[in-house]
Amino acid sequence: MLSLKGFSQDIHFSQFNEIPSLVNPALTGADYVMRAGIIYKDQWGSVTVPYRTYGASYEMKLKASAWDKVDPFRSKSYKKAFSRLAAGLSFFSDKAGDGGLGTNLVNLSLATYIKTSDISTLSFGAQGSVVQRSVDFNKFVFSNQYNGTSYDRTPAPGEDYSAHSFIAPDVAAGILWRIEKEEKVIGDNDHMSADIGVSMYHIIRPTQHFLVNSNDQLYSKFNVHGKMIIGIPKTKLALAPSFLLSFQGSHKELLAGFMGKYYLKHNSKYTGYVKRSSIGIGFYYRNKDAAIINFLLEYGQYGIGLSYDLNVSGLSKVSTLRGGPEITLRYNTADRFLFQKK
Repeated sequence: MLSLKGFSQDIHFSQFNEIPSLVNPALTGADYVMRAGIIYKDQWGSVTVPYRTYGASYEMKLKASAWDKVDPFRSKSYKKAFSRLAAGLSFFSDKAGDGGLGTNLVNLSLATYIKTSDISTLSFGAQGSVVQRSVDFNKFVFSNQYNGTSYDRTPAPGEDYSAHSFIAPDVAAGILWRIEKEEKVIGDNDHMSADIGVSMYHIIRPTQHFLVNSNDQLYSKFNVHGKMIIGIPKTKLALAPSFLLSFQGSHKELLAGFMGKYYLKHNSKYTGYVKRSSIGIGFYYRNKDAAIINFLLEYGQYGIGLSYDLNVSGLSKVSTLRGGPEITLRYNTADRFLFQKK
């Protein structure tokens, strides 16, 4: 087979709402005072050597006690913070294909939040990264190693590759706008939150150094994303639509869908000992690539997500719909409630 042009994209996950550092640095600390999570994805095992991706992340709001006021009807309230900051650290690793093309990525993210009204905030985020990429050229087959009757690995491949691995810096930035309306009365389930953001990755367009005298630069990537959580009043149900639109060079990707949530119980109003728990089932679609089924269990401060990609692209003739599973585990401080410890 002869390939005249090839296009590829960054590491991506189906449960994109669980990996904020790869979507927008401005999402750092947006949802919880503290959040830690791990993620694992396995795909294309039905077609070739499985592509495996995993990662871990931790983020927190700095000086969290200055962020949220307590119940306004109580006598004590926290002092408003002049500067609201959050920080996060994440790591991702990916192995792809027969040559074991590998990517190891470490991100350090910072975000600052500005309150624009009683129910809305604007955040700005920046991210610095160190990227290590590698490949095993010894696993590739080259044309001049075919002697006319059979393949012979003895002759040199004649390729001008300079290194099996290299390290490069990277930079990203983004902006996020969020509105959030809490329940008027605990248990009414009339809460609503929504956010929309824009981010840019590979701002400095790092050069790829696998080949001698290579000047190939990674394309910058632009993300546009949004999500909502809409509680259905007087019920235990909520709808959570979301989308992620990415542009990188000639590659475009749209991932959109929604999740339906059923609340098992709500946050307690005064003690804070009872935490909101829910079960969610979601359906998403990655344009011209996969239909995704997603299951999410949130129990107090813990969350576990399971999803599966059903491949529906032209590759489905070989994959027979089998894209791959993905699992996420999350630990976080509980959702906000009226009671707060000092």
